[in-house]
Amino acid sequence: MVRAVRGWVVAVAGGVLLFGCYLGVSAETDPGRQLPYFASGGLGGLALVFLGSALLIADQIDAASKGRGRLDRQVDELHTLIVAAASAPVSSVPAAATEPAAGSHDDGSLFAVPAGRTYHRRTCEMITSKPAQPVDPDQIAARGLTPCTICEPKIDA
Repeated sequence: MVRAVRGWVVAVAGGVLLFGCYLGVSAETDPGRQLPYFASGGLGGLALVFLGSALLIADQIDAASKGRGRLDRQVDELHTLIVAAASAPVSSVPAAATEPAAGSHDDGSLFAVPAGRTYHRRTCEMITSKPAQPVDPDQIAARGLTPCTICEPKIDA
């Protein structure tokens, strides 16, 4: 933040010098008398504008690197959570969650979520916790549903 303020101050000072150079040069018609204005105000003003711009760019680079550091920490935390979840013992999963529910055998019927764009088999994991409803081939065609890429349901002819 301090670097950005310094950058703006230096750039504005350079702009003031450039404006002073312009006023001095425009008031003189003799090129010999314009040269001191150009040398002191013009070149100095340009140097200050470039220095101020460099300070502003450096401040932006620092801000971006701090943001990237935060993102790296979040990715590391997520990786740690994924590794912990993957290495969790299988016995901690309740037996009811691994066994299909009563009446959920795959009898060839097709299901779709009311606002969904795909249709699924009854046992598809993509619709286990969603309010899926049975659909027939006519409804599938009318709604323009596509088959699920996970369970790959087939429409019986």
